[in-house]
Amino acid sequence: MRLVAIIIAWALALPVAAAASQTATAGRLLNAATQLPDTTYQVVVNQVQDATHILVKFQNGDQAVLTAGRPTMTFTTVHPGDTLMLSTEKGTVLVFKDVTAAQMAPPAPAASP
Repeated sequence: MRLVAIIIAWALALPVAAAASQTATAGRLLNAATQLPDTTYQVVVNQVQDATHILVKFQNGDQAVLTAGRPTMTFTTVHPGDTLMLSTEKGTVLVFKDVTAAQMAPPAPAASP
């Protein structure tokens, strides 16, 4: 009887362990060049490492260091906590827009007749 109880407890613990391992992978650090699909993202800046590199957090909790994709692009106007919309290709940022102010601004009043 005791062996049956141990087997049942072990079987019930398997789904819990699987869920815990999935939670542990959320918030992982991605290699942007190989693991980040080329598309547009909304991210929050965690750290500005230098003028051409930023550490960002994606909406799913993953993080990545992104590089400016053009020689004339810099992240000097970006600050930690800013929300950016950006497009990437092979882990580099092709274009970005700081949307932090747009999220914090109150809606514009409706036009009066």
